[in-house]
Amino acid sequence: MIVIYFLLLVFFLSFVGFLILPIGFLGLALTSLVDAPMQLYYMIAHPEVRKNHALEHATIHVLEQELPVKLSGISYPNGFLVQGIGDPFIVAQAAEVAKQRLLNGEHNLAVHPRCGTTSVVTSLVFAILFIVFSIIFGLFSWINLILSLILASLLGSVLSPIVQKYITTDWHVQDIELLQAEPIIRGWSSQGVFVHTKRSDVKWSIS
Repeated sequence: MIVIYFLLLVFFLSFVGFLILPIGFLGLALTSLVDAPMQLYYMIAHPEVRKNHALEHATIHVLEQELPVKLSGISYPNGFLVQGIGDPFIVAQAAEVAKQRLLNGEHNLAVHPRCGTTSVVTSLVFAILFIVFSIIFGLFSWINLILSLILASLLGSVLSPIVQKYITTDWHVQDIELLQAEPIIRGWSSQGVFVHTKRSDVKWSIS
């Protein structure tokens, strides 16, 4: 008897979840519809971050071409962090090479396939598609949800390089001066190497 009650409870919860889950994704879509454009606008409004973002990607490309590593990074107004490596000398050298290669015409180095821009673009595309499909075909349709997820995944990977090229990075880094590179350590482990930068006409304090 207990087994029957348990199975009924599982069936009931599954049924409720089946009905409620699309509503949860609708909430996620509405949130992404606000959050994703704000993240993109931040990059547009901060040209120094876009330039450092290009240098970050190019530096990671150079390092991954020379070393058997998979790296990630984060860009700031005053520099960029390369995560997954702890030697500041190697990163500093790679950053210098990366800058020169960007200025020599290898603009493709400013775009990276593992950039977080892909997640932002995918979320935005999913939000738009799911809301449009919900209005056209019905709010609680699982077909809307699945179709939106599939199309967003495909379009996100296609649109991300374009968005990186024209919005989130800027390969015109001739006015960016590379300063010192220092390891960032938290606790007992290295978090990566932070490359300090300075724009030739602007100075930032490093905290």
